[in-house]
Amino acid sequence: MPLQSVTLIVGLTALVYAGFYFLNGLLFSVFDHAPGVMWIFIPSSVRLTNTLVFGAWGAFGIVLGSLMVAFQDTRLIDPVTVSVAALISGLAPLLARQMCLSLTDLKVDLDQLTANALLRVVLMFSAVNAASQQVWFAWRGNSENALSNFLVMCFGDIAGTLLVLYLGRSLLALATRLRRG
Repeated sequence: MPLQSVTLIVGLTALVYAGFYFLNGLLFSVFDHAPGVMWIFIPSSVRLTNTLVFGAWGAFGIVLGSLMVAFQDTRLIDPVTVSVAALISGLAPLLARQMCLSLTDLKVDLDQLTANALLRVVLMFSAVNAASQQVWFAWRGNSENALSNFLVMCFGDIAGTLLVLYLGRSLLALATRLRRG
């Protein structure tokens, strides 16, 4: 892949992820369970989409976007904890992608991605991300209730991803109806 394409993918992924993160804060901050643990987390849809479509380059964009967000946060714990959490944000979906490719009928080119297969992928992505994040924060001593945070984070990733996917699907259906007149 040409360097310009890689740069564009990584840069746009980082910006879109950060944008969705801030939008999530505006729309759903009332549903925060704990710092960094939300009942609805729409940036998870960016994690899913970009790592499925762009693989490692999408994951790298997620890491950069996570770092951009983390160092804007006034609740910053410490740079090491936050930096590794940003790495997990990009690498956990990449790991989940590999797991889905090897454990399911999902193909690398996403050909014939059914609603059922997509739901399995969403569940895998959400569980791997939430578990990885909570293990890291608990190990660093920054999670008072790791199990509760895991459950809420997993649910928030699922809810946020499905919300964006179904909103996108609805908008596409509306656009199709409007074109037909």
